[in-house]
Amino acid sequence: MATEPKKPTGIKKGNYIMINDEPCKVAGISVSRPGKHGHAKARIVGIGIFDGQKRELLASHDVACPIIEKKAGQVLAIVGTNVQIMDATTFETFEVPMPTELQLAAGQEVDYIEFEGRRKITNVKS
Repeated sequence: MATEPKKPTGIKKGNYIMINDEPCKVAGISVSRPGKHGHAKARIVGIGIFDGQKRELLASHDVACPIIEKKAGQVLAIVGTNVQIMDATTFETFEVPMPTELQLAAGQEVDYIEFEGRRKITNVKS
């Protein structure tokens, strides 16, 4: 897995972390103060990047943070419920599920994220 360790106190809202082997975007974090003999504990709430499910993590030691690549591409075609995209640098073509929150058409340039072979469109460039 392409991850790196990070202290829970260094994690902020909007960062990416792994919860139950799924990359998630941090939606909220609360850190308790350390006790006399204990460590500080962080309660992290994350939303799955690829499935949209809400997950929670209680951590006192290092947390795995996924290394997510942000890339650009161009929409070639819309095939049913999928979008065919060509990467802007490698010219590789692939299909990703159609995002429900974005309006796409052939020829548009998009930003997408990739983690371990899984991809998702995040933004349409204007």
